Amino acid sequence: MRVNSVVRLAKGNASRGLAFGRNLREDEKRPYSETINKAMDYLGIQNRALIIHAPSFPAKLSSGEDPKTGTPYGQNEFLDFIKMHGFNSVQLGPNGKLNRKDTSPYTSSVFAKSPLLIDYPQLKSDEFASILSDEEINRKVSKIEIPEENYTYSDFDEANKISNALLNKAWINFKDKLSNGDDKAQKLNNEYEKFQQENAFWLNDYAVLDSIAESYGTDFYPNWNKEDRELIKKVKQGDYNAKNRYNQILSQDSANVYKFTQFLVDKQAKSDAQKRDVSYIGDLLVGGSSFDELINEDVFLKGYKLGCNDGGPFNSPQLWGMSVVDPDKLFNKDGSLGPSGEYLKTKLEKALSDSKNIRIDHAIGLVNPYLYEENTVQYAQRPDENGNLVKYPIREKLHSGHISKLGIDKNGNFRKVLNKIILPTLKEHGINPKDVVWEDLGWDSTGVFYEEFKNKEHLNGISGLMWNKGTEAPKDNWAYIGCHDNPPLQQMINDKSLTNQEPWKVDYLAQSMYPADYQYQERMQFREKIKSNPKEYMKAKFADLMNSTKKIQISFMDFFGVNQQYNKPGTVGNQNWTLRLNPNYKDTYYKSLSSDDNAINMPEILSMSVNAKVNDDIQYGKVNYNKRHEMQPLINELNHWAGVLKEKE
Repeated sequence: MRVNSVVRLAKGNASRGLAFGRNLREDEKRPYSETINKAMDYLGIQNRALIIHAPSFPAKLSSGEDPKTGTPYGQNEFLDFIKMHGFNSVQLGPNGKLNRKDTSPYTSSVFAKSPLLIDYPQLKSDEFASILSDEEINRKVSKIEIPEENYTYSDFDEANKISNALLNKAWINFKDKLSNGDDKAQKLNNEYEKFQQENAFWLNDYAVLDSIAESYGTDFYPNWNKEDRELIKKVKQGDYNAKNRYNQILSQDSANVYKFTQFLVDKQAKSDAQKRDVSYIGDLLVGGSSFDELINEDVFLKGYKLGCNDGGPFNSPQLWGMSVVDPDKLFNKDGSLGPSGEYLKTKLEKALSDSKNIRIDHAIGLVNPYLYEENTVQYAQRPDENGNLVKYPIREKLHSGHISKLGIDKNGNFRKVLNKIILPTLKEHGINPKDVVWEDLGWDSTGVFYEEFKNKEHLNGISGLMWNKGTEAPKDNWAYIGCHDNPPLQQMINDKSLTNQEPWKVDYLAQSMYPADYQYQERMQFREKIKSNPKEYMKAKFADLMNSTKKIQISFMDFFGVNQQYNKPGTVGNQNWTLRLNPNYKDTYYKSLSSDDNAINMPEILSMSVNAKVNDDIQYGKVNYNKRHEMQPLINELNHWAGVLKEKE
């Protein structure tokens, strides 16, 4: 049975879910968008990214089906919506295949993409030889349920069951169509064979390991027996018995389904990239999955793991347990790339395969990584401020430090990684390194990273406006108030450890919005308003963001007014990495605006920012007072649309 209906899960009076704010009419969308973009251009904001990882994308009401987690593919309606509100890119998280029982995208695979990204309705099309039918999809995928809240959660266990069932069926259908001489299936098979050839350096190994992992129920290979752990290594050594077993596993349907699935998700990703107006920003993992480490173990440094010098409980380091490439294998004697260097380059190219830009996760780890010796790790426990016992590594017991201080990288090869591997690869893909989202957060007490990154290459990092004043942020930095690791702003404003910082003070925010001396009275009135009204205070924080840099990011939690956190760093919980937009995100967004709730009213925020910039420019003699009259029509337009968004349906 074809399912096109939706189910509303309302609490209390069912009619409550039907009272929404007014959606923009078709004839209003273009002038609204033009006004938003005029304001962004005046403020100099060139790059405007919404932070939303793939599983957090909403189910598509047009299909009527919910595979229990999100996908960024085929999301034209959603992308049109955020584009209308001023965004021109989306910051995705890593899209690698997740480890079993671990939903963190930051421990996912470098090379294999997540099968959960597949948009099943596309598999009904001629482009995919109609390898799934409506009936087959509807039999496995339940109809959409719309909660009253403006969010829902991914169910990865159920999503994996759906994925396994449908992709196994797609493989069977594909083989049947091929055997029956179907022209579209033959065309698809030609593409599949090319994909296998181009990805042979990783695809077969991953397929074999995935089949083995399925038998154990875990990707964590230390829990496997020795024969399985060492299979890939022995095959590379030419062991006859290992080769036979490898080929036997590779011939099984489970391995074939794995490879075919990787082809499907890769094809969808590249096809989708050609159709979007809004570009996607990929994410280069600092680490990788257990499969990445097992297959490429000869490129990694033995005995050491990657972490971060700070950020753990009680000022302890963070121990991530991730392997780090061997510095002595980064470059050959003639200066060409060695095995570790080739691995890093291929890793970056894979992350760029369907994205126009990239976020570099923990960029310090590329230049001067913080390492710790595995066999020196010892833990202690002590109560936190709430009396809960917290486990933390004892810094004094660790043999650890940045690689420049450990005496491991004697030739200083890590210092060459930016200039010899990362930057040339970006340029090969037509990416300006200054546009890249360099996640430069962290502490490098040696200064090596900043010497290479800032002083030599003049690259730009991130201004987190939790700790920085927007008006003082470097203009070429990316800037955000919160990202995937932060609570939404409506929760942050209750955190005294944050709000006692200078960037959160009402005096600073009032000064940033009314900077001119002749605005003293308005400034004082605004100060009192944001001091007594949390919603007005949050608007001021976002207006400060708009006046910060050329490149901004806003989390989907903040834009849509979702009062839940996507990920709580340092914790393991069922809801980490699962927060997702309600399928009815448009209606609940407008409802939030019309009820003066916590979603971002973009024209209202921009009106505040434009007004502040005009008066700041007048104050410091950058323009004359006539600029106020010149910009007033734009401010009036913004105020008009801000009012429209607050209207009831």
